[in-house]
Amino acid sequence: MKNLLTKTFFLSIALLLLGSPLFFSACNKETPEVERAMHILINGYNGGDHPLVVAIDTTVFDHKEGAFIIKPQSNIHFTTAFSYKVPKKRLVTLTDTVTKKVVYSAELPENTIKVNFNYLYFDGKVQELTPPAADPNVNKLGFYIYDKSIDFPIDISLQKVNATSGDVRKEYIAKNVLPGRWFYVDYLPPKDFDKNADLMSATVHFTKANTDEWAFEGDETKSKLPAGGFFFPKLNDKGKVQPYFIAPKVPNQTFSRLFFYLD
Repeated sequence: MKNLLTKTFFLSIALLLLGSPLFFSACNKETPEVERAMHILINGYNGGDHPLVVAIDTTVFDHKEGAFIIKPQSNIHFTTAFSYKVPKKRLVTLTDTVTKKVVYSAELPENTIKVNFNYLYFDGKVQELTPPAADPNVNKLGFYIYDKSIDFPIDISLQKVNATSGDVRKEYIAKNVLPGRWFYVDYLPPKDFDKNADLMSATVHFTKANTDEWAFEGDETKSKLPAGGFFFPKLNDKGKVQPYFIAPKVPNQTFSRLFFYLD
């Protein structure tokens, strides 16, 4: 009987030791990494003399024959979907391709799926953007017109032509906007401009205040832009804050949207 108990005891110990690696392995098994994605926008204006290159963490966006390089004297509209698995400190940087100096750096937030960064550089310095606080009852639209050749106030309006009657529907967004400073207005989408289809068939007009004269070099093509690209608030939208940087002399890209938007 004693031998039987002894054999049973040692057999139990052997089985326990044999199973222990599996036991400890199961206990120490790390939680599987989950891939996450973040939609990143970088908006603004590069008024410097050199091109800039974007980097997110260790990923440098300078390939495709310079397709991602931010040219000097140009508006910035950079967008990418950044994927990662392990949360950690990651930086978004803009680097001068000539001096190799980092001219902008910001930390990526954690636990978010979308983020917007703004970099405004002109008149030899990085400009601060200090939009007003959101108001749950209205939207806030801001405009900065960067053109030192303009010394007169400007009106900004939404316009649409009735395809059947030819009548013009006009709504002012902002009046007497002075160049070289931020100008914010309260905005609720007016009738006939409160749906996506309405905005896609409308235009934004920049005219000399209280006239129908085109504001930018007297040129219609520079002073009249498709409204769809502004992503104005639509029906029932409230609480949005949307600043716009207007640089009429920049070729092909007249304005930069300094807020998060989905293309």
